[in-house]
Amino acid sequence: MRYTRYEYKKSNKMKFICTIVVIVGVSIGGGLYASNLVFKGKQITDNKNSVSYTNDQNTTVVGTNIIALQCGYYSKEENAQASLSTISSYCQPFIIEENGKFRVLAGIYEEDDGNKKIDELKSKGIDVAKVSLNISTNTIEDKKIVEIIDGFLKITSKLEDSEVKSVKTQDYKTWAGNIINEGVTTKSEKLDSLSNCINNLPDEIDKKNSIESIKALYNLMKA
Repeated sequence: MRYTRYEYKKSNKMKFICTIVVIVGVSIGGGLYASNLVFKGKQITDNKNSVSYTNDQNTTVVGTNIIALQCGYYSKEENAQASLSTISSYCQPFIIEENGKFRVLAGIYEEDDGNKKIDELKSKGIDVAKVSLNISTNTIEDKKIVEIIDGFLKITSKLEDSEVKSVKTQDYKTWAGNIINEGVTTKSEKLDSLSNCINNLPDEIDKKNSIESIKALYNLMKA
């Protein structure tokens, strides 16, 4: 089978642009830095060979509906492992231990992609349920987290392509770092944890070494 090595940048005919334009409102009386900042100008272009961030001044990204797909919840780890083996041909599943129980998850997806994966799994006779992982977009920090997670899901979705062997992450990590550090003097615990998660990504992520990163992201979003 022919494999394509996927890089987080455009082909040589296109120039990778990573631009985050921050719109800041100033309160009428005090010049207060507004908390309702939004990221504007991010447009995601996704095709077989590339995912890139380009500038579109007419686009405002306000959030993404994110779901996990649960394929079982067990009191015994061996039963969870058996379930994991059953679905591993169709997705990148993992197990989360919570309060002595074992949750089997088929992955984390943007809702549209997740609904397609649900249909696929059900067509294989696999029971699956949605677990909402949505993060509010009430603060500047929340908006940053949503943007970064959305970018990471573009990478993991590419890994489900049978012709994609791996994805290089350096450009994504640089892009995410720019968002995290934009206008920040101190980071909250959650944003700092996300920063560590992104920085600890392998230089090249594949179907095998992506699981720990996906699990870390799930735990961060559920916290």
